[in-house]
Amino acid sequence: METLFQNGSKFNLILGSDILSPYFYLILVASLYLSFRLGFPQIRFLFLALKILTGNMDFKGSKGQLVHSQAFFAGIGSSLLAGSVIGTGLAIAYGGIGVLFWIWVMSLFVMPIRFVSSTLAVKFRNQLPSGRYLSGPMYFIEKALRAKWLAVAFSLASMVTVLLFGGIFPFVGLTYITKEGLNLSGLSGPISISVILLFIVIGGVRRVGRAASILAPIGIILFIFGYVSLFSNGMISFFGFLSDVTKEAFSIKALQGGGAFGILRALSVSLSTFFLSTETAVGKSSGIAGVVRTDYAAKQGLVSMLASFFEGFVMATLVGFVLYSYGAVNLDTILSFPNRILEQKESLPAILFFVSFLCFGVLSLAGWFYSGEQNAFYVFGEKFSNFFRMLFIGSTLGFAYLYVKYGIDVLVFVMHWGYIAAVITSVPLLVSLMLLGKSANLELKKYLSESGARYEIFKDIYLLFLTLLPKNLISKIFGYFSTLRLPRFMMIPILKAFAKAYKINLSEAELEIKEYPSLNQFFTRALRAEARIIDSAANAVVSPTDSKITSFGNINQSTIIQAKGIDYSVKELLGSEKYYPHFTNGKYITFYLSPQDYHRIHSPFAGQILGYYYEPGKLFPVNDLAVLNIRGLFPKNERLITFLQTEYGKIAVIKVGASNVGKIRVTYDNKIVTNNWIRFAKEHHYKDVSIMIDKGSELGRFEMGSTVILVFENDTIDLTNIALGDKIQYGTTVGNFRSKTTKLPVKA
Repeated sequence: METLFQNGSKFNLILGSDILSPYFYLILVASLYLSFRLGFPQIRFLFLALKILTGNMDFKGSKGQLVHSQAFFAGIGSSLLAGSVIGTGLAIAYGGIGVLFWIWVMSLFVMPIRFVSSTLAVKFRNQLPSGRYLSGPMYFIEKALRAKWLAVAFSLASMVTVLLFGGIFPFVGLTYITKEGLNLSGLSGPISISVILLFIVIGGVRRVGRAASILAPIGIILFIFGYVSLFSNGMISFFGFLSDVTKEAFSIKALQGGGAFGILRALSVSLSTFFLSTETAVGKSSGIAGVVRTDYAAKQGLVSMLASFFEGFVMATLVGFVLYSYGAVNLDTILSFPNRILEQKESLPAILFFVSFLCFGVLSLAGWFYSGEQNAFYVFGEKFSNFFRMLFIGSTLGFAYLYVKYGIDVLVFVMHWGYIAAVITSVPLLVSLMLLGKSANLELKKYLSESGARYEIFKDIYLLFLTLLPKNLISKIFGYFSTLRLPRFMMIPILKAFAKAYKINLSEAELEIKEYPSLNQFFTRALRAEARIIDSAANAVVSPTDSKITSFGNINQSTIIQAKGIDYSVKELLGSEKYYPHFTNGKYITFYLSPQDYHRIHSPFAGQILGYYYEPGKLFPVNDLAVLNIRGLFPKNERLITFLQTEYGKIAVIKVGASNVGKIRVTYDNKIVTNNWIRFAKEHHYKDVSIMIDKGSELGRFEMGSTVILVFENDTIDLTNIALGDKIQYGTTVGNFRSKTTKLPVKA
C-alpha cells in the first residue's frame, strides 16, 4: 500500500517536505532540552495543570482579562480539532499508521515548549493605561533577550503566518464545509462566518474569551456525538488497533526501502506535518495566554502544555482509529475519506459534525485575528493594527471567493504557503524558548513555593491513593485488630501511646486506662458520671457528640453544603423515600469526631425513634482534606440514619462511617450491624413498638472516628451559639426549637 513517503512529489506539492525536516529537528532538540531543563513538568504536574484548567484554582483578585480555560480554548481553537484532524491524516498518509505511535511519544516531549512560551508571555506582558494587555513572543524576545531586531523579525513573519496559515487557510476550509457539507451556495457561508467573527473580535479579547467558553464546549459535545454516530458501526477492535500501531511503529518494512536516512526522513516529515498543523511553536496560543488572569505566570504555562496532550494523545488517536478502521491509510484513501461523511450530509449526525468544526473554526479565526493584531501593534502601532484588521477580513473573504470560483487548487495553494510561513516563524521562537528555559523554570519554582501548589500535588496523589485502596477491607482489618485483647504488659503501653499521640483527656474516662482490655473498648469508653452537663431547657437541642462543627446552615431546597463549592442532596444522604421529603428547606449541622474525641453518640432531644435507614458504601476518611475535595463525600460513605420524632418536629441523626471505623452501633436495636462482608441497603420502621429516648441519652457509638450530621425539618429550629470550627461537647446547646407540633408517641 503506497504511502506519500514513496511518492514525495505529491507531498511536496501540498506542503513542501524539504522545509519540514529542519522544523522537526529543531523542535525535537527544543523539546528534549526543555523537558530535561525543567525536570519533565509534563509528567510531574499533569494533574495540577488539569485542575487549574477546570477553574478550581482561579482567584478573582488576580490581574488579567481571561480565565485559564478561556485562554486555553481561544488559543488552541483550530489546533485541537481541525489541526489535529488534518495533521493526523497527512502524517499517516506520509508515514503509515505506525507514525501515530511516534506522535504520542513526541507529544509528551513537546509539552514543555508550550509551557515555556505561555509562561514567558504572561511574565513579560505589558499593560496599557486603558487596562488592555499586550503580550506575545515578541515582548519576551525583546525584554528577556534584549533583541529588538529579532522581536521585530518574528512579528513581521508572524503577520504573514497569521494571514496565510491562521486566516486564509482555515477560512477556506470553513468555506468548504459550508459549501459541501451544509449546502450553502456562493459566498453566503463565508459572509455569515465573517459577520460572526467581527461580532466576536470587535468586543476585544474579553469577548473572544467569552466566545471560547461557549463555542468550545458546544463544539466538543457535537464532535463526540457526530463521531460516535457516524463511525461507531465500522470500527475495529480498539486494542487491536493499538497493537497494529505499535507493531507498525517499529517496522522498518513499513517504510519500504528508505534505509536509516529514509526512516528519519519519513518520521521527520510525518511528525512535522502533525505538529505544524497543531500550531506548535508558532506563537499564536502564547499571545492569548499572556492576557490570562493570574498572579503566577507558570499557572497558564502548565495549562497551555495540555494542548499538546489533548492533540497528540486524544484527538490524534480518535482520528487515526477512524481512518485505520475504514482503511484510509494512504494519500488517495485519506483525501477521499471526507466523501464518506458527505454522502450522509443530510443526516443529523453529519450536520452536527460539520457544525462542531464551524464552532472551533470561528474560535480559531478569532484567536488568530487577535494574535495578528498584537503583532501589528507591536511593529507599527495602533493605526496599522486597525489596517491589519481590515486586511485580515478582506484577504479571508477574497480567497473564499477564489475557492468558490476555482475549487480545491486554491485550498492547496494557501495550505502550501501557509505551512512554509509557519515554519519560518517558528525558528526564532524555538531558539528564544531554549535560551529562556531558565527564566521559565524560575517562574515554575516560584509558583510551586509560594502558592501552595505543592500541597495541591500531594493532595491529588493522596486522593488518588484513597480511591484505589480497598477501604472497606482495610477498615474491617483495622476493626478486627482494635478488638484484640493483648496481654496487659503489651496493651497498657499501646493505650498510653495512643492517648498521648491524640492528647486524650484521661481524667474524664469512666475507668483507669489500665482497665481497658482492648483499643476498641478504650476508644468507645464511657465518661465518668457528671463529666458532661445536658442543657435541660425544654426547647434546647444539644450536641450529640464531642466534636468540631465543620458546617451548618439552611438546606436550599434539597441541597446541603459539604464545603465551599461542594454540595450534595438530602435524598442521597438520607436514602429513605418516606422521610427525606420532610427535610426539604430545613437546617443541618455537621459534627466531625477526631480520634481525640469521646466517641459515643447521644440523642440531641427527647423523642420517639421512628426507624432507621442503612446504606452500605465506601469508607473514605472524613478529614478536612477529603471533605474539601471529594464531591458528595458523605453520601458516598457508609451511613446509618436514625429518624427521631420530637414534639417539635423530626430530626435525622446521620452517623457516617469512615476509614478505620470498624462498626457503627446503636443502643435501640442490637440487630443492626454495619461494615459486614455482605451488606445491603435497608430501611426499617418501628410500627409495633414505641421506642422512646431522653435528651442526652446514649444513641450509639463509633468504633473509631467519623462524622455525625443532624438534619431538622423546615421552620422548626433556630441554630444558636455555634460557629464553624467550634470544638463542642455533647450536651451543649446548638439550637432552640420554636413551637410544639405534635404529641408523643406517634404511629410510625
